[in-house]
Amino acid sequence: MKTLTYILLLTSVAFAGSKELLEKGEEVFRKSCSTCHLESVSPEKLKGIRDVVKSGGKPPLKAPPMSEVSARVKKFYPEEEKFIEFVKDYITNPSREKGVCLPMAYKLFGVMPPIGRTLSEGEKEAVSFWLYHRFTDSWEEFIEKNPH
Repeated sequence: MKTLTYILLLTSVAFAGSKELLEKGEEVFRKSCSTCHLESVSPEKLKGIRDVVKSGGKPPLKAPPMSEVSARVKKFYPEEEKFIEFVKDYITNPSREKGVCLPMAYKLFGVMPPIGRTLSEGEKEAVSFWLYHRFTDSWEEFIEKNPH
């Protein structure tokens, strides 16, 4: 019985910590990322944006939506620890060479500014954790819902 109580206590503490980290991550997203990235875009709106781009126009976005970013990064870094490590590094020292975006994304948006340099390690950890857990789709699932 003591073992079960101990396990439940540890689980509760871990869950509370995860919830706090998610909330902090969302706060960092709103403060530092949302000026360029929307959280998500409906499939219909995404199709409309693609149609504008195909006809030679500029997208009405400054950067890809975070739902797409999360799915794309998960294609290359599906494990949480590696995903978070990549995102923390990339937002601090972004480059096309280490990026995982599709070539069209770089053509439309370029490489993001190094906003991670203005964030604390805790903020980078929180926003990376939020990005991993906020969106659950794999790249394949994202593409199925939002054909390119």
